[in-house]
Amino acid sequence: MSDEARELHRIISTSVRDMLDAYRIQVQAGPVSDKALEEIIFRAAHGVVQSLAPYPGAQRVALLPSVVRIVLATFLEDVAAADGSPHTED
Repeated sequence: MSDEARELHRIISTSVRDMLDAYRIQVQAGPVSDKALEEIIFRAAHGVVQSLAPYPGAQRVALLPSVVRIVLATFLEDVAAADGSPHTED
């Protein structure tokens, strides 16, 4: 993996983890409103979108499947870790 790809992965993963942390903090105070949830998601999406901004449109489109995979994998890893589920790297 190139340094550039590693940096994108780090930024995207951090955005997802920050989003989940913000949600967990909000939910401790009670139900999370639709507006609060939208703000949490917007902040995370903004980080992801900004990380792709330097790339031309065609390259951003080509990166989209990888971005979605990173978002989903990070989300699942974080949720599984919070539940105490074991995770191994092959």
